[in-house]
Amino acid sequence: MKARSFTSLLLLLGVCSPLLAQDGKTYTYHTAGSIAQTSKQSAQEVEDIGVIDEMGGSTTLREKLRFNVDMRTAYTTNALLQGNHGSGDVLFLPTLDVGYHTALNQHFNFDLDTKVESAIYSRFQDHGFVGYNAQATLDYHIKPGLPRFYTTIEPYRYESFDTGQLQTEAIGFTGGTDWGIAFNGGRTLGFVGYSFSDYLSDPNIDTRLVHRAVAGFAHQVRSNLTAQLYYVYQYSNFTSFDRSDSKHTVSGNLIYQFNEHWYGSLSTSFINNGSTQDHASYQSFSTSLGLSLHF
Repeated sequence: MKARSFTSLLLLLGVCSPLLAQDGKTYTYHTAGSIAQTSKQSAQEVEDIGVIDEMGGSTTLREKLRFNVDMRTAYTTNALLQGNHGSGDVLFLPTLDVGYHTALNQHFNFDLDTKVESAIYSRFQDHGFVGYNAQATLDYHIKPGLPRFYTTIEPYRYESFDTGQLQTEAIGFTGGTDWGIAFNGGRTLGFVGYSFSDYLSDPNIDTRLVHRAVAGFAHQVRSNLTAQLYYVYQYSNFTSFDRSDSKHTVSGNLIYQFNEHWYGSLSTSFINNGSTQDHASYQSFSTSLGLSLHF
């Protein structure tokens, strides 16, 4: 490929999952590492499956910086996340992301990512929000071909789009590992990952411990077209009251590279969330169309 390696591109793709913007921060999987610098992908893009890191560093300041603008339109069958597919809506999901990545030495990398994102609802307009997020990640990679280990600190804040009223804010502490292996002549990549997060939130009702596991594969269909399918399991234990959730997500993505900076994506996702609190159990299907500028 002209602009980026297959490994970088397929991760850029994996991320474009429709999603769940309306699900706040309860679904995130933060593993932003050196791949983020290599592919110039945004934090929003890596939230759904994380990243599988590559070795290698940058020398100039410009190479260490990344700027991304992502614009997506999504349809979900359950915008309110209540029951099963009973509140369909169309959402507009713009995201602005600025990041910095540097290799500290042969094994350690540091990544700082800042993001402003918003969800604008067509039908349930009072549910719109704007969010501010920062992630600082330190990762350790023994050598190529072996798993990566990382730790992330992430403060975030989400407010009502119309009123500015606080919806939730928290600081999250995450530790995890991920690993990818290429086969089929390098055209296919299998990947797995696990993370554990502790979110301390305001209001306290959203304080939780989260275990998350992901497995999937990506395939380079053509030099500028990549397909991906993955499964995510997430278990959340809310520590301030009696609630635990088990969420299953199956997602598929296609990403097309127009040129070095522009990408288009088509994504679908099915979610089944079971909770000990009946009102928090739901199912939803989402699909989205996106256009991204990376530079």
